[in-house]
This record gives sequence, structure tokens and C-alpha cells, in this order.
Amino acid sequence: MKLRIRGNSIRLRLGKSEVAQLAKHGTVHASIRFSGAPRAQLRYSLATSPIDKEISAHLVDSEIKVTVPEKLAREWASSDQIGLKHEQSIDREESLTILIEKDFHPLEPRLDEDQSDSFANPFEGKKHCNHP
Repeated sequence: MKLRIRGNSIRLRLGKSEVAQLAKHGTVHASIRFSGAPRAQLRYSLATSPIDKEISAHLVDSEIKVTVPEKLAREWASSDQIGLKHEQSIDREESLTILIEKDFHPLEPRLDEDQSDSFANPFEGKKHCNHP
């Protein structure tokens, strides 16, 4: 599972095996280690919830915990739908954007990433251009 943080948004990208794990076991975990110290890591997780009505994210003890309603997660995992999005209100003026997406093969090769667990990119093999 990949984590991207930008401004007030978080994006989790899951490979095929992680989507299957979420659908079967209801949770996926990952972490980033900063040193050998036991607490020097940032953990992040995605879990299903049988009671929550919407996607949510919380920071608890150096872990970003994202939850998604169980039914919504199952429907997403078994469909061609690419992602889920939710705006979590922080206060009257700010919100946190939460994105949960299936990870696709990049259109341009990336030498530093293993793409073996990625979903097939729907644009793979098709000619694409940014110019009219």
C-alpha cells in the first residue's frame, strides 16, 4: 500500500493483493521506518467497519488509521471502480480529502518501484497525448 500526503489530503493506493486482503480480512497495514528505534516509524492502515457510515481518517499514536464502511469496501473491491473519495470536515473552513484507489501500472516505466502487484492500466497500449 502506498501513502501520499499532500496538503490536507491523503491518498492510499492498493495493489491487487492488498485489495483482496482488505475484502477478505478487513484490514491492510504498512509502515515507514525512520531509524532502528522501535517508535521511530509512521504506521498507516486501512480497515473496514461494519458500523461506520462514511470513510474517515484519524491519527492515533503515530498511526494514520483510515476506515471505510464494510459494504462500500466490498463493493469497491469486487468492481472496476478505481477509487473512493470522502471529504472529512475538520472545522467550519477546512476539510481533509481522503482518497482510496487501486494502484495501476504506470504508463511510463519506473525503475525504483515493483509494479508486479498493480492493476492493469486502462490506458496501457493506447496512444495518449497532452496536445489537442
